[in-house]
Amino acid sequence: MYADRFPPAELHQRPADYQLKTWDYDSICAMRQQAQQDDKHSKQSSLQSSLKQRVRRLLLEEEEELATRLKIIDQLQSLGVAYHFEEEIRSILMSMHVHHAQLQLKHDLSSTALLFRMLRGHGISASIDMLSAFRDENGDFKAANPKDIDAFVALHEASYLAFPGEPMLDEARSFAVKKLEELMPSMSISMGPASQTERQGDLPLHWKVPRLQATWSLKQHRYNDERSIDHSILQLAAVDFNLVQAVHGAELVEVTKWWKETGLGEKLPFARDRLVECFFCATCIAPEPCLAGCRELLAKVGSLIVHLDDVYDLYGTFDELAAFTDAVGSWDDDALSTALPEYMKAMYSAIRLTSTEAADRVMKEQGRYDVLPLYKKAWHELCKAFLIEAKWQHEGQMPCLEEYLENGWVTSTGPLLLLHAFTMLQQQEQIDSWLRNHDDGDDMVYPKLVELCSMIFRLCNDCATHEAESERGEAASVITCRMGGGASKEEARAAVADAIAETWKKVNREVALSSSTGTGSTASLVCVNLARTIQCIYQDGDGITSPKDSRKQLVKDMLFTPVDLDIFGAH
Repeated sequence: MYADRFPPAELHQRPADYQLKTWDYDSICAMRQQAQQDDKHSKQSSLQSSLKQRVRRLLLEEEEELATRLKIIDQLQSLGVAYHFEEEIRSILMSMHVHHAQLQLKHDLSSTALLFRMLRGHGISASIDMLSAFRDENGDFKAANPKDIDAFVALHEASYLAFPGEPMLDEARSFAVKKLEELMPSMSISMGPASQTERQGDLPLHWKVPRLQATWSLKQHRYNDERSIDHSILQLAAVDFNLVQAVHGAELVEVTKWWKETGLGEKLPFARDRLVECFFCATCIAPEPCLAGCRELLAKVGSLIVHLDDVYDLYGTFDELAAFTDAVGSWDDDALSTALPEYMKAMYSAIRLTSTEAADRVMKEQGRYDVLPLYKKAWHELCKAFLIEAKWQHEGQMPCLEEYLENGWVTSTGPLLLLHAFTMLQQQEQIDSWLRNHDDGDDMVYPKLVELCSMIFRLCNDCATHEAESERGEAASVITCRMGGGASKEEARAAVADAIAETWKKVNREVALSSSTGTGSTASLVCVNLARTIQCIYQDGDGITSPKDSRKQLVKDMLFTPVDLDIFGAH
């Protein structure tokens, strides 16, 4: 349908020195046949159901102490199976909140900090006064046991759930870091064989990708003799990981077939072919099996975006890019008969067909929505924002920081990705709002949470890609804008790190507001998971453009390597 429409373009620009694709698509497409021959799936599904009932009883055991129940919830989250018990977990946390559980934990810094993190993580109101009991008369933090590492770790993690204007949590973080730096050198703590990269580096739990955290947690428990966790939880986590991985694997096969059908990997050989990486990101953003449609569309749109980004950044002349932007704005067949280069026609056709098919799916499944006008507008806005950056480059302009960021949160591509995700999540209230306010002359108005998570996307991307883009002569970035204002490179990077942290505080507040108004907890989680995924992808360089071996291993672990169930006795 896609590949035969345009012959290969005669390319004339100088390509960047990008890595070739890492993954063999023919081998991926053969995965389905292998999966069909696997008779273990039904047995594992049956075992999963049995283990879920066992863990549910454990979670709802009323005689358990508050601290123990909190630890169980934390373990379920860390191992990636909390989604099976969301109603029960929220009910437990609401009960703790209503009955002021922190008063029963007033001498237990570890459990109180964990409760605070859990409440805010679920959008439940939690005052920083919960932690006030652990400050002395001078306002300094204290712990009953000055060598209680668990307490200081819990306080450190809780501090990342701060809202803007809560300096006490910044102080809590500084205190916790200081105490851990004092204690950790003298402590012998077995973390198993997992590397620092596999643990997503030094990121706090709140910023980590839940699915990747589950991967690491299972590895950790595999090598440690854990007596503080019920074996049923570990067994459920192992079985569930493999079942979800099998779902993702079948989806990857279908998305790979779609990608091969577009022919873009051959039509645009100068561009980065990163389908598997984009699907990996989609599974990080929306991992639950029930979100298959959201995952599929995120992977497809993400793959198109990577190619489109290279068209604007690397290959197209300014006049060609202006014409392409107009073509996307018109969204009709006439663009295919214009003087656009053949590779641009192929790109344009793939965008139109993919979004039209997605809109048809939304209409079929939801009945009342024609979201194609929203898709069209969002693609056009992205292209216009890309064109602004191309104009800066073409004319040798360096925008001021404010101007760059106003355009940059759009070119992060977060708004386009999240728009498509929201339509697949059946977010009726949000879609109604967009459709009511739709006007060809106005820009899309996105929820504040979308803008904030897209800003984190932009800031993390620029930090990771600054060096390589500077070498290619691509000037504008948040780093270069700050340096243009007189900052050194080190100062610019430090300022961006601070900006990311402050933006996360605003994200936390928006999540709490959306929870209090009842507007789409799944949509909020997808937004937050986008920001988390970006932190992971760009934490140690550009994991899309130049994925390192450690990043490739993450993909293998999450998508291709099942957990050995025999180790956990789950067979």
